[in-house]
Amino acid sequence: MVNAQLVIIGDELLVGRVQDSNTLYLGRRLHDLGIELCATLIVRDRKDAMRQALAAAFASHDVVIATGGLGPTPDDMTKGVAAKLFGKRLVLDDAVLDRIEKYYVNLGRKMPAASTRQALVPTGAIVLDNPVGLAPGLILVKDHKTLILLPGVPIELQKIFETGVAPFLEETYYLTPLLVSVIRTYGVPESEIMEKISGYFKRHKSIEVAYLPSARGVDIRLWTEKDQKALTECQNEITARLKGNVYAYNNTGIEETVGELLRSRHLTLSTAESCTGGMIAQLLTDVPGSSAYFKGGAVTYGNELKKSLLGVTDATLRRNGAVSPEVVTQMAAGARARFETDYALAVSGIAGPGGGNEEKPVGQVYIGIASPKKADVFERRFNGTRTMIRVRAAMCALDILRRNLQDA
Repeated sequence: MVNAQLVIIGDELLVGRVQDSNTLYLGRRLHDLGIELCATLIVRDRKDAMRQALAAAFASHDVVIATGGLGPTPDDMTKGVAAKLFGKRLVLDDAVLDRIEKYYVNLGRKMPAASTRQALVPTGAIVLDNPVGLAPGLILVKDHKTLILLPGVPIELQKIFETGVAPFLEETYYLTPLLVSVIRTYGVPESEIMEKISGYFKRHKSIEVAYLPSARGVDIRLWTEKDQKALTECQNEITARLKGNVYAYNNTGIEETVGELLRSRHLTLSTAESCTGGMIAQLLTDVPGSSAYFKGGAVTYGNELKKSLLGVTDATLRRNGAVSPEVVTQMAAGARARFETDYALAVSGIAGPGGGNEEKPVGQVYIGIASPKKADVFERRFNGTRTMIRVRAAMCALDILRRNLQDA
């Protein structure tokens, strides 16, 4: 099996200023391609540290991917170190320079002289186009081994990997990508899922499994080298066992599932959000074409806006408080009426870290749904940080809507 090491470059990663999300992405994608990731090393923006790390990694692995240090500033030294390691010179690539110049022309700004550094490439390197940034990816090959240089910006790295790196690796190393299926679930904990489905893998011995919990639910990742029949059977069996807790497969988000349910039924949706602060609306509008079913929403964080925009009564607020089933019911009904939609979601809760008490602790959330037939309210208690509680509340609201639409 082809093996690989990642060398993640950047002082900002070592001092905790930036989170290393690139290792997560690259580890998953290399695994999918059938490449064994053996190690990841984070090093400082120092020539000696970078040279030592790259040389050691290249000596003991088939593929080395280095991220970061391809920008225009003096601490971006990755190309120079890699070129010296391979006995190459840095030369100006006219095509890359032309792309950078056009970028600044489109902005109506003069190109900084320092940006020319991003058009320098080692002689003989394969240059990979960066469709969302300026620094290209680079591939250097020596003694049947490969060094790949990618920008540290996650979206740029991912685009270059998908369009340039993955095809190169598949062709160069005659890779047979793994067969992978991801079953996405919400509303059931990891331990319960494992208890329900672990027996299937005794029967399907060619299938391997990983459980990936997050604030957005639990993903069940299945993979095999060749047995597509067993993979399909296992996916179908798990889906049948978990029933309504499965909301999508592979890279599809719950917002896409909900959107397709609304679109296919010619229904519209609006939102009224308090503690989630517009997170539900953001998830919905992240989906291209969502204007076909999502008409709009209101972030009514304060009580005055709950009253003026959504018609929540002062008496209801004084008697029950903003975090209550009564208020959420009126929020959902008010949003549905104001935006003239078939459905409306409303959320109010205590995300913390303060504001809770014995009666209404941090993490208590009420979710309301108003439909043409009825209005319902659901009480939930989430744990975690403020952000985790808000994400879980937004996910739960969309899951409630999903189940309502599927059952209608």
